[in-house]
Amino acid sequence: MKNKALNYLLITLVAVVWGTILYRVMAATKNDDDEGAVMRQAQMAKTPYDDYSERTDTTRLQLNYPDPFGSTPVAHKDTAVLSIHKSLPVSMAFNPKPMNNTVNWSAIKYAGFIRNAGSKKLIAILLVNGNNVSLQEGESAGNVRLIKNLRDSVKLSYNGQTKFITIDRSAQ
Repeated sequence: MKNKALNYLLITLVAVVWGTILYRVMAATKNDDDEGAVMRQAQMAKTPYDDYSERTDTTRLQLNYPDPFGSTPVAHKDTAVLSIHKSLPVSMAFNPKPMNNTVNWSAIKYAGFIRNAGSKKLIAILLVNGNNVSLQEGESAGNVRLIKNLRDSVKLSYNGQTKFITIDRSAQ
């Protein structure tokens, strides 16, 4: 008998819970009049349009604390006073930079690369004025400095100018 009474109690409890759920769903989906919806929309406060304009600063900084790094006296400065930006005179004259010495890049050709078996680093093979030069990244020979080896091209610095040079198939 004890289990039967407990079953009846649990069944009524489940019925009450499901009844409450169904009542709330029906009350929420109930469509009385459109006037209620209009009244609800009228009661909602409309948010103002934000035009993202710069707002004036309304805070004041308190800069009257001592200098933590030295013994200089603190100069009290009022931050509420707006500073007026003075326009700087604009120079309309165009002064082009003088041209640097032009570099003859045709004297340098990238023939390819090899991999050092011991250190696993790439060694670029360059033809500089007809002479074979082997360089790793960061090394230089004469005025030519290898900055970066990207296998299909190298970034070189020559007489203060940098340039990427691709593999020249005719140099092989």
